Amino acid sequence: MPFTDSREQHVTETVRSAAPQARPGAPSWGQVLATTVRLWAARRWQRLRRSRRAWLVAICVLAVAAVALTAVVQLTGTSSGQAARAPASGRAGQSRLPRGGPARSSGAATAARAQAAAVRAQAVAARTQAAAWIAGQVGDDETIACDPSVCTALAAHGVASSRLLSLPPSASGPPGADIVAASPSTHAWLSADAPTLLASVGSGASLIEVRAVYPGGAAAYQTALRSDLAARRSAGAQLMHSRRIEVSAQGADQLAAGEVDTRLLVMLAVLASQHSWRVITFGDASPGVPLTAAPYRQVIIAAAAGRGGTAGLAAALALLRAQRGLYQPAQVTTVRLAGGQAGLRIDFAAPSPLGLLAGSISG
Repeated sequence: MPFTDSREQHVTETVRSAAPQARPGAPSWGQVLATTVRLWAARRWQRLRRSRRAWLVAICVLAVAAVALTAVVQLTGTSSGQAARAPASGRAGQSRLPRGGPARSSGAATAARAQAAAVRAQAVAARTQAAAWIAGQVGDDETIACDPSVCTALAAHGVASSRLLSLPPSASGPPGADIVAASPSTHAWLSADAPTLLASVGSGASLIEVRAVYPGGAAAYQTALRSDLAARRSAGAQLMHSRRIEVSAQGADQLAAGEVDTRLLVMLAVLASQHSWRVITFGDASPGVPLTAAPYRQVIIAAAAGRGGTAGLAAALALLRAQRGLYQPAQVTTVRLAGGQAGLRIDFAAPSPLGLLAGSISG
């Protein structure tokens, strides 16, 4: 049956009524489809009227349009729902992201605190080591100028407060002290006014130097040190030729290099005039200072086999304890050696005097 104008209008209105309403200002998918159907029908209407299959074709066109319209509506609804959910999902995802900035800031602050604590610990360790060395090695009659924190550490190690002179940062030199224990980064004058380096502990800002004042300053000290080193080497070589002194290969090298304190060399020569001795070891090296500038001030000896024995040890102990002045040891004790034999340990205090063998003593 051929279409009439009323039927064509009915088809167009049916398509338009089925399309979803679009937002103002933009044609909807329904309008687009309706327009497409109308234009297609207008171009082909004359042929459709003469075709016996016009009714069937129209029905097919309407069916296809309805299916397409349904799919468009579903796609439009789905896209709109996803678009509506997308911002919320994005916001939710953003809220779950870790905040890298604050985390990095917290990590940097923790690292800075750890580094500061490590620096403080190094400074405390350096002061403690310096104080322990001074308390055990420096003579009891020496006055010590020290940084306030070092003075506190010295007092904790038993050094009498009457021997300590607090050294303010503004000090321009040692205030009448024999020894200075301070940080060279705080006191630029340290090496010039106290040129004899006795010990050096720590590093960087934590460095503590223990120095002795020398009459005449740095230039005079260097001259006296060179002369004393030559005298120590000569005396050490002579001592090795003594038939009453037995020295190991290592001990012989140390004597030849001038690494043994002059007072030890003299006392070994005196003891060898009475009995024969075996040098076990030299010791008490100063931390951070070359042995040529701060030589060994300790020796452990034992009676040579079959030459003196216990009687010789007792006589040597009495002789050493009777010494006075520069030759008075800081400590003389008997020790038990690894093989069970009795030995004698002799310690002299720092600083080592210079020019003792030349007859011009300083230090």
